[in-house]
Amino acid sequence: MRTLLGAALLALAPLGALAQEEPTVGGVLAALAASPDQPTAYKASVALHVRLRVFPFIRMTLHGDSWYKRPGLYRFVFRGVPLIAKAFSDMKYDLGDPAQWPSRYEIAFAPQSTAAQPVLRLTPKTRLMVKTLDVTVDPLRGRILRAVWSRNDGGTIALTQTYVPNPATRSVVTQQFATIDLPRMKAELEADYADFAADEGTVGSATAAP
Repeated sequence: MRTLLGAALLALAPLGALAQEEPTVGGVLAALAASPDQPTAYKASVALHVRLRVFPFIRMTLHGDSWYKRPGLYRFVFRGVPLIAKAFSDMKYDLGDPAQWPSRYEIAFAPQSTAAQPVLRLTPKTRLMVKTLDVTVDPLRGRILRAVWSRNDGGTIALTQTYVPNPATRSVVTQQFATIDLPRMKAELEADYADFAADEGTVGSATAAP
């Protein structure tokens, strides 16, 4: 469950504007890596609503704090986590730098991509459980709107996210919704973020509020 949550919460940070012209893979990647709209670091409170659609059919909400540090390092600390969900109490993951994606993935436009709404298809160069990752981009603001992980076991994880401008942190993701459809796990996760504040400390040293 810990791995699934980490994958489902892969909320790529707010991204900068792209030119209003026919996109290229290189142009999209450059905009993602150098976005002026992307915050350097911030902290926010988070409420994670979990609904498992397989046994034990858990339905619960976890509350805690989240930290982000550019280009893609995230940490989540939840408080009052029940024993069955203890693996969720403290999580950290690194999305990596989009400028370095070409070293890890073969990158092209997915078949459903359009000039108005480009979709990058990332295919791992080394065989992994993830077969492809399709990333839908807002071409005007350079934001990630949707990500779909297709796995070699036939499973998928789909994530959508909503942005709003924030005076303290520029544009931020305020809500994420993930649908997990795997052979042994089916679930829905919704993360709601609030109380954004600039945070110049590192994610690694962040601690939960008392």
